[in-house]
Parts: sequence; C-alpha cells; structure tokens
Amino acid sequence: MATASASAGLDSAALVDAIYRDGFVGIPDLFPVEWADRLDEDLKRELVAALSHEGGAAPRGWNRFYFEPYPERVRGFLELVTHPVITELSVRLFGEEYQIVELGCDVPLPGAVNQPWHRDFPIPDETRQGRISSVCLNVCSVDVTPEMGPFQVVPGTHFDPGEDFDSGMFPPESRYAEYESRMQSRFPRRGSVSVRSGLGIHRGSRSSTRGCLRPVAIVGIVSPECGAVTERRAHPEDPHVPRLRVSREFLDGLDAEIRRHLSYEIVADTTVGLPPHFTHHTFEGLKMAEMG
Repeated sequence: MATASASAGLDSAALVDAIYRDGFVGIPDLFPVEWADRLDEDLKRELVAALSHEGGAAPRGWNRFYFEPYPERVRGFLELVTHPVITELSVRLFGEEYQIVELGCDVPLPGAVNQPWHRDFPIPDETRQGRISSVCLNVCSVDVTPEMGPFQVVPGTHFDPGEDFDSGMFPPESRYAEYESRMQSRFPRRGSVSVRSGLGIHRGSRSSTRGCLRPVAIVGIVSPECGAVTERRAHPEDPHVPRLRVSREFLDGLDAEIRRHLSYEIVADTTVGLPPHFTHHTFEGLKMAEMG
C-alpha cells in the first residue's frame, strides 16, 4: 500500500481557493515514486491492449491517444480516489455526494505535435454562475521534462464564457497569442497529482522524437449537478456519458463508502472476463493530423 506523504496535511480550503482562482493546483509528492512506477507499468500495458484493436483508443492529435483503462487493472486507482487529501478536497468542492465518473489516460508518443488550445467541454450554466461542478485529477507516471511535451494551461480561463469558441470548446486563433503569453508549462514529478478544471484553456504540447511515452491518468470527479451525473441518470444507456466500466467481481470487493461515490457500469462478471477496451469519448477537434 502507498503511504501518505507530508502533503496529507495540506489545507484543502487553500487548494479550493487555488482551483477557483487559477483553474488548477498542483499537489506535490502525494504518493511515493514506487506507486507511480506501478501506475506507469499498468498504463503502458493497457495502452498496448487498447491500441491492439479498432476503437480501443481515440486519436487526440498526431501521435497522441486517449483511452479508458479499467479501474481494476490499474494498481493505485483506489488509493488515489480514497486518499484523504483527495476525498477532503472533493467534499469541499462538491459536497458529500460527489461522484467519480471517469478513469482515462492521455498518452503523447514521441513526435506528438501541439494540440490546438481548447477546453474539454462547453461551459455549463452553473459555472457561468460562478460554481465549478467538475474537476479532473491528472497523474503523470513519469518525471516530465521539456522533451516530453508538457501539459500547458492558461491560468484563470476556466470562467471565460467562450461565446466565440467553436463548439463551445475551441477558441479562435486570434486568441492564441494571448494564450501563449500567459500559459504555464507543467512539469510534475512521479507521485505528484494536479487538480484542474477541464474548462481551463489548455493543450498538450510538442513532444521531441527523443522523448518517451508520457502516460497521464485522468480521474473525473464531479458534483451531483454536473451533466455527467444528471445525464447518466436521465439516459443510463447512453454510452457517451462518462462512467467507470467495471466487473461485478471488482464492485463486490469494494467498501460501500467507496462504491457510493462511483458512477459505474458493470460490463463483465469477473475481471478476467472484461471485454476489449473501447472508448466512446471521441474529440473531433483533436483528431486532425495536420495540427502543428
């Protein structure tokens, strides 16, 4: 089991303040490097499985992919979502009924190019009114260097209305110079966790051909008013609404307190019987091979 670091004593109220101000906050050294190394092994193994058949991974630009690993095949998933810092932060942000709706993985390969500046979804009504209703945890399984195409984010853009954004997500190129001048490149270390709003303007940046695989685990945590919860309840059969896909065996082994925070779909009786990876989470604006 991973052991909590000194970060377990962080002030969750200060973390919330940073998320509301900047749209993101880093939590260094939340887990030991050995935990991150196991995560790296699992994500790379699952990436190979996802790429081995059609539909297992979605393109997110040249030499960049997104897929949705099964939580039970990723060691450290439960330790991450039950870590005291993460649970306290989730309650402060969203209340006692917060939901965990996604486990994804973004992987730039060597030679990946800059993505266009974007946000992950159009701004919802509650955020227009000043309330953040979702965040994602980003957990990089390697120490990020400039050659690896670091994640880049523009602080404070999560509350931008985006009225001139294509599909509510892609700002016009006339804004790019502004974003370039304000953006921050993030260089997390193994065992660190960042928490961000998917509405903050961001991109995956260019990765050198001398770089290496940089898997990033992505865990979505939302409030009960978030569309990922309300749409799931209204349309439980819609495969495009985020949810964790699990086996009955895995679910039955969970503590009831953990299980009540998971938005899930049972797709197999046992872990061994899980079907091949398939992601419905496509992102049309990030498929273009000519992006540079």
